[in-house]
Amino acid sequence: MRQFLEADLVDHLHVVLVPIVLGRGVRLWDGLESLESRFAVESVTSPSGVTHLTFTRR
Repeated sequence: MRQFLEADLVDHLHVVLVPIVLGRGVRLWDGLESLESRFAVESVTSPSGVTHLTFTRR
């Protein structure tokens, strides 16, 4: 996902964040600070704590 975003090949992206920790993992957003200028971002949190992020190209 990170490589496609860095290469500017994504038009629509739906990411589901679940509030659990599994080891060290991979940091998704490091180095991708310019996403908000290229995408409209919608964030919806459910009562269970799951957050849905939708990125749509502007």
